Amino acid sequence: MDHQKWFGDVHSADFLTGRFDMHVHTTASDGIWRPAEIVRRARECGLTGLAITDHDTLDGLPEAAAAAKELGVRLVFGVEMSTDVQGGQDEDSAYEVHMLGYFPGDSLPGAALAERLGELQRHRWQRGLKMMAKLAELGMPLDDSFLQDYAGGGSIGRGLLARKMVEAGYAAEREEVFAKWLGIGCPAYVPHHPFTPFEALQLIHAAGGVAVMAHPVQAGHDELILKLAAAGLDGLECRHPDQPAGELQQHYLQMADSLHLAISGGSDCHDGGLGDYTISGAELLELFADRSH
Repeated sequence: MDHQKWFGDVHSADFLTGRFDMHVHTTASDGIWRPAEIVRRARECGLTGLAITDHDTLDGLPEAAAAAKELGVRLVFGVEMSTDVQGGQDEDSAYEVHMLGYFPGDSLPGAALAERLGELQRHRWQRGLKMMAKLAELGMPLDDSFLQDYAGGGSIGRGLLARKMVEAGYAAEREEVFAKWLGIGCPAYVPHHPFTPFEALQLIHAAGGVAVMAHPVQAGHDELILKLAAAGLDGLECRHPDQPAGELQQHYLQMADSLHLAISGGSDCHDGGLGDYTISGAELLELFADRSH
């Protein structure tokens, strides 16, 4: 892979020690800032680069790329894909896994990925509407005027609904929303369209990308990491707000090392925290190293 072509002078100290936030959302899915705005904010907070990883869509990348070129910020094309793992016969034993795909270059990945993402995006939209309807039945209707901001291809994910629940005064924080209403098995939860992390892994690789398991603590199943590593997983998101510095982060760093997985990390920024969790330029090069799938 021609790192020099995609990232510029990768041998400079500025690049190797620079900070890259590899998990950032925009209004193309459920973030509050437009792609160009988040790139500007990345520059202002001293980031060398960032990855735009909107949920199940690539729509924000062209605008972000134009802004990155103008501002001199290195941009990694990315996507975050929502998948499900069925742990048994009942819904409570299932759990969600998010997969991050990173793509080198300055052009969008191929048509097969775009087509599959389109299917997932349409499902996410309908799923979001169903969860809003369930919340309304539970006596917690949400003002749907915010939907017009996402109607051009955005995503009504649980994170967005949790934020709107807090804004409406139904909960003090998003964690409460997930625990009581939107978590798996909760009254307003609606399952995803069947799509496994192994399918996402294959799709990312087929499009020439690098596949990383996002915030593994949220899945809570280390045995899945072992299976994904055997299937060709490239990296593990070890640095994340849900895995702060300390014993938990060290656990995943050690897993990555033992399984020969690259390290990734990011703020998972939707409405704040940009640049709080990053990887270095040297770690970025390792993430994009050839692992010959």
